[in-house]
Amino acid sequence: MKHNEEIRDQICAAVSGLSSETLNRKPAEGKWSPVQVMEHLYLMEKAITAGIIQALAATEEATTEPKPYQLTLDRNRFIDAPPHLVPSEDFIPLGDVRARLDQSRSDLKTVLDQSEESLWNRKLYPHPVFGPMDVAQWVDFIGIHEERHLAQLKEALDGI
Repeated sequence: MKHNEEIRDQICAAVSGLSSETLNRKPAEGKWSPVQVMEHLYLMEKAITAGIIQALAATEEATTEPKPYQLTLDRNRFIDAPPHLVPSEDFIPLGDVRARLDQSRSDLKTVLDQSEESLWNRKLYPHPVFGPMDVAQWVDFIGIHEERHLAQLKEALDGI
């Protein structure tokens, strides 16, 4: 979680002091605004946390090989977000999207704190690209995914 916290701090620092109006502007047609990037991260973390809850509650245990989810950092590779993870077109105040991100992170930490860490490598659920990943990989993936979108967020800020 250390990497996850560092990246989240960088995301928050990147938007600090900017107005909600600025952060809701898209850098170009078909691109996400900084707030949309942040909303996507909230939706993603919320969905991953729900998947972790299901995986931990399942009776089945299995192991899987490490997945190459670090490929997520290669921004030359593009995969459309599933519809339930696509941010809305609505204006969202910065305070609201920050509160959502804080809540999703708090929920994730609560689930992890209330689980047995020894199970994290034996409880799986599928990633749509990388296949079955264990809970430990999913937790690490959150930070990698947010690192990818930190670069996107910075590009959006440069473009508005």
